[in-house]
Amino acid sequence: MQNGALRSFLGIDKSVHGDVVQQLGPGSADSPLRKWDIITQIGDAAVDDEGMIRLDSGLRVHFSYLIDKTATNGKVPLTIIRSGNSMRVEVPVASDHNWVMPRLKGSYPSYFVYGPLVFANASSDMVLDLVSGRTSSAWTTTLLSQGSPLLDRLNDVSEFEGERLVIVTTFFPHKLSRGYVNPTAQVVKKVNNISIKNLGHLVQVLRDCKDPLVAIDFYGRNTHTLIFPREEMVADTDDILTDNSVRSQGSPDMMAIWNTRKN
Repeated sequence: MQNGALRSFLGIDKSVHGDVVQQLGPGSADSPLRKWDIITQIGDAAVDDEGMIRLDSGLRVHFSYLIDKTATNGKVPLTIIRSGNSMRVEVPVASDHNWVMPRLKGSYPSYFVYGPLVFANASSDMVLDLVSGRTSSAWTTTLLSQGSPLLDRLNDVSEFEGERLVIVTTFFPHKLSRGYVNPTAQVVKKVNNISIKNLGHLVQVLRDCKDPLVAIDFYGRNTHTLIFPREEMVADTDDILTDNSVRSQGSPDMMAIWNTRKN
């Protein structure tokens, strides 16, 4: 609301302050909010033109800070201006959406080691670390040049139940990886032409594979298909774990899937 052209477009005078609704997120079809609504208050706290509120201590924080504190029966009271008219609305508190790359929220990510490859479900935490850290420029350029779904789908909900993006988090040096371009941060598309739904499904596909070779395809441009000898991948995994001081081949949930394989 600091921009003069935006204020003119909305037809509001200098006395009106607040935050403008530009987009409604997933699962908001029943929301009382509409595009171009101006949120002027959350509860009794005034929202300024940067979407901030001032606490009793004088500290300014984003108005979303008060969502948990003002919500009653799963709804947050807001004062909005719509088409020049002020009104009070109660907006349902958004539950966790079924994001294709959810946040970890302090939990340890599930993982699985197969030969020199370490796989995990992609999380928004991991993607944001990649593009905002010390090497962010290089990673961002790489992901953009590949057309990686890690960027394209960062704020997407799952298209089907259980959909997650599976990535390579580490590519250990080993004779099995010799000559291959490091696929770290690439998203697994298929294993032996089977489309991968999530990390657990990947483990299941690898567990049940009987083919002599394992072909792993990745999403994006300029990615390579990696071919591995299945029996050597399984046989050499323990040595790779030992060489790299990794105590377990996978997280408990993934090992529960892997250990149900048929002999």
